[in-house]
Amino acid sequence: MKFSRCVPALLCLAAACGGDPKPELIMPDAPAASGCDPATVLPSNFRLVAKTAAGAVTVTTTAGVTSGTIDGTAGGLPVAADNPYIYVDLLNGTKVAVSDLDARTSTMWDVALKRASLRINGGDSGAGKRQLAVVQATTLDAVTAGPATGYVTDDFATDDCMLQALEVGEPRTAFGQWYDYDMATHVVTPKAEMYVIERNDGTRTAFHVIEYYGDTAMPMRGAFYQVEWKQLPPK
Repeated sequence: MKFSRCVPALLCLAAACGGDPKPELIMPDAPAASGCDPATVLPSNFRLVAKTAAGAVTVTTTAGVTSGTIDGTAGGLPVAADNPYIYVDLLNGTKVAVSDLDARTSTMWDVALKRASLRINGGDSGAGKRQLAVVQATTLDAVTAGPATGYVTDDFATDDCMLQALEVGEPRTAFGQWYDYDMATHVVTPKAEMYVIERNDGTRTAFHVIEYYGDTAMPMRGAFYQVEWKQLPPK
C-alpha cells in the first residue's frame, strides 16, 4: 500500500487525508468588534487552547550545537484544533510548560510549533519581544553572527483585524513561507534557510529546521521536527 503525506495546515486534499470529499479551508474566527486582539483572527485549527502540549522536546548539546526533535504534531491533523502549540526555550533547550493562553504573556519561550505553523515570542504572538531574521544559508555552521538588519516580528493580524495567512492557511509569522509543498507527493520540505532569533537583551540564536518528518520510527509522521540551533554572539 502506498501512503501519501498530508498537506500540513488547513487545506486537506482527498488523496492525502483519507478520502475527504473535497478540500476544506477552515476560516478564522470573527474579528473583534473594536480594536484588534490578534487571537481573534487565528484560524480555527490554530485557535488558542487552554492546556499545555503533550509533545516533548528531546535534544542534546554537543560542541555548542543543540540538536534533536520537537514534537509539534498536536495529536495529529484530525485533532490539532483541540491541541496547543508546543513552546520552546532555545537558551536552555527545554519545553516551556505553558498553555496557548498563558504563552501570550510569558517571556520564557522563544519559538512555538504546531503542525506546520511556526511562531516567535513577539508581536502578535506574545510579549517576549523576540524578532527574527531569515538568513540564506544551507548549514548552521555558515551562520557565525546575526545579521545587522532584517529582523521582523510576528504579524498575522492587519490593522483592521484581518488574518494574514500563508498559502494554505497558517497564520503568517516572522518565519514566513518556511517550507516548500509538493502538490503531487504531498511532501513538506524545509527551505534552505536559517533563522536568527534576537531577544530584547541582545542575545541571538541561530535556528534550523532540518526535517518536518523527523520521527525515524514513523517516517510518514508530519510535524515531528528535527531541528538544530546554536547561540550566536550578542548584538
